[in-house]
Amino acid sequence: MVDRTVHGPYENYQTPEQKVPDKALANPWESCLTLANNWGYVPNDVYKSPTKIIHSLVEVVAKGGSLLLGVGPKPDGTLDQEALTRLTAIGKWLDVNGAAIYSTRTTPRFQDGTTYFTQGKKGTRYAIACLPENQAAPTTLAWTGNVPKKGSKLTLLQTGQTVKWTATGDKVTLTLPAALNKQAGAYPALAFAYVAE
Repeated sequence: MVDRTVHGPYENYQTPEQKVPDKALANPWESCLTLANNWGYVPNDVYKSPTKIIHSLVEVVAKGGSLLLGVGPKPDGTLDQEALTRLTAIGKWLDVNGAAIYSTRTTPRFQDGTTYFTQGKKGTRYAIACLPENQAAPTTLAWTGNVPKKGSKLTLLQTGQTVKWTATGDKVTLTLPAALNKQAGAYPALAFAYVAE
């Protein structure tokens, strides 16, 4: 039996609804979010963008939680085309960047602005930069903390390319491939794999 309603020693996990906690929680937890505005199917409902859901997923995972994404089927059991389109886009992003999400753990410093950090079981560190919706990727990215090990390579999961980086103290600056900033909104978030100090 699972009890998520009684706080204290008998609480199995926490389930904040329609929000992501401001910080990592000490107990197991999952954010319960809907793809549209409602838990069930409502004709002409307004759906969240794939970018918004991907950003929420990244933030939840970096903070040590799971994401429950509610999608209401129509009366005949099928999903609305709007829902399918969004789920397909989210799935395509995960196909390429899933290593930074699946089976990862939190890091002591899980966030710097809109960049989030996770760690794989074998120690690979991931930096996931959430990009503004409907904008092209920038030419450079920077974050503080979670510095790559000196001399190590930093790989962009989207392309498999090694990205040039520099570190000044605990500030890391990346130079992104020029091809990334040619199409607005093509990349909701960019994930990078590396070995941290």
